[in-house]
Amino acid sequence: MNDLDTADPNIQTAILEALAEGMSAAVLLYDRNDLVVFASQQLANIVRVQPRLLLPGTRIRDLLAAMYDAGIRLVADTHNYRRALSREDWVAEQIAGLWKERSESLERPSPDRWLSVVKRRLPSGYGICVVKDVSEQKKREEQWRLDTERVQVTEEVLDNLPFPISVKDRNSTFVAVNKANCDFLDLPADAILGHKGTDINNKAFEDRLVPINQHVYETGEPIQLPERITRPDGSTVMTIVHKYRIGKPGRYYLVTVKQDVSSIAAGAGADPSLQATEWASNFVPIDMTRDPAPALPIGSGSAVMGAKILVVSRFADTVAEAIDVLSRQGADVSAAADADEFTLFLQLAAEADVRIDLVAIDARMPAELMQVAEAYGVPALRVEGGAFGASLPIMIAAELRKPLEDVVLPPADGQTFPKVPKDESVDVLVAEDNEVNQIVFSQIIEGLGYRYVLAVDGEEAVRLWREHSPRLVLMDVTLPKLTGFEASAAIRALEDADQPVPIIGVLPQAFDRDREACIEAGMNDVILKPISPEALDAVFQRFLAIADDEIEAEAWPVS
Repeated sequence: MNDLDTADPNIQTAILEALAEGMSAAVLLYDRNDLVVFASQQLANIVRVQPRLLLPGTRIRDLLAAMYDAGIRLVADTHNYRRALSREDWVAEQIAGLWKERSESLERPSPDRWLSVVKRRLPSGYGICVVKDVSEQKKREEQWRLDTERVQVTEEVLDNLPFPISVKDRNSTFVAVNKANCDFLDLPADAILGHKGTDINNKAFEDRLVPINQHVYETGEPIQLPERITRPDGSTVMTIVHKYRIGKPGRYYLVTVKQDVSSIAAGAGADPSLQATEWASNFVPIDMTRDPAPALPIGSGSAVMGAKILVVSRFADTVAEAIDVLSRQGADVSAAADADEFTLFLQLAAEADVRIDLVAIDARMPAELMQVAEAYGVPALRVEGGAFGASLPIMIAAELRKPLEDVVLPPADGQTFPKVPKDESVDVLVAEDNEVNQIVFSQIIEGLGYRYVLAVDGEEAVRLWREHSPRLVLMDVTLPKLTGFEASAAIRALEDADQPVPIIGVLPQAFDRDREACIEAGMNDVILKPISPEALDAVFQRFLAIADDEIEAEAWPVS
């Protein structure tokens, strides 16, 4: 440092500026008399004082006083008592600190700014102060801390959820599981994380699961699958498995949530063995731990049993899976691998007067095949590749139950429709698109002794109302195609004004605006989810206990 006294000032300044630039920091050099010897250009951006106060010869005391007046407290912790010191006391304290042999501190002059301050007093009496802005680094550290806390909270929430949850990456490797999933599989987390499904489940199960997972991963379309699952301890549970995709392109993950609905399927106070049989008649069993056992005999009322189904796909594994799952549900299944084979099959069936109830066409096949089926008068269902598994019988059953006519919309002025004879066998039409809620409605309504039909969207609700003339309609307001409000308005526009059907809106939440919208759409009352047997029984007692010939519009209270 002694050489600084005799060095050329210009060379001295150039060297020190280069040093400051190389360190990406502000440098302040002062002598034994606490006079400024050098101040780098970066320092001006930090201390925000008049440039003349950074010139050689300026007293450090004057520089510090100007910094205090500008609100810059380089060595004052904003959360410390020193921030409350007077101007003179603060300046005196800082000058005293300059004479320490070495000190380092991290200061925060403003809420979003951090400065690293290093001071040294050399044996020669010269002092040096290096100030570096580390705001970005501290922000990253703070964000990392917040992200870590958020992850810990998320993990704690997931671990305390009663539903088994797992997450797989693009390679089908488990990257996250919660405690409920570990308990469900009777395995520690270490035995699941980093492993694939093939390391845990049997091959038959994984072969059926892979195309479903792949479909969700590639398309982003969520899937709900009803499954009867045998756990490692031999117990059987009935679940609704939800699969959906999260993340961003290139970093997608597949989330699987198993919702145990065994108690719902069994029904309160119902015969457990009977309920289990009814469940098996509608859903395909899947065993996670061993080769799938044959499905229980399905009921005579199943739309799939005895149906002649033609599966069209060029993928052998897809065809094999579809034939397996449909055959076990009692369907008569055939297959075609390409357009020529498909057309020939339909031609031969027509010539032999053989009825084909439905064609299930793989969505990966040419779209023109739907037109070929239409030309031969055969109903066709376009199925995504991943859905040729457990959910296929449900999709086909729903399609086979659809009436052939198009959806009925509210008529134009003066337009009339022929009256549909009343179907005395149906008490309640339930319009609900959620499979779990359908199960709840079915169990409760059957337990109360009423007959019902299910509609999965607003258009089907209008069609089934015309076909069956139910005595009461339970209308979910969030239906696809036509909302519950639109479907109710359509029914009111089409029905006989002398015999209006009671329509009860089913709401997910008790907002006044939703209640008002129900009444405006022509509904008579509302009930809230989750549905209870007591709530439905009260509705039925209110609207169905009255004899048909005594029901009048003015007798229905409006809530």
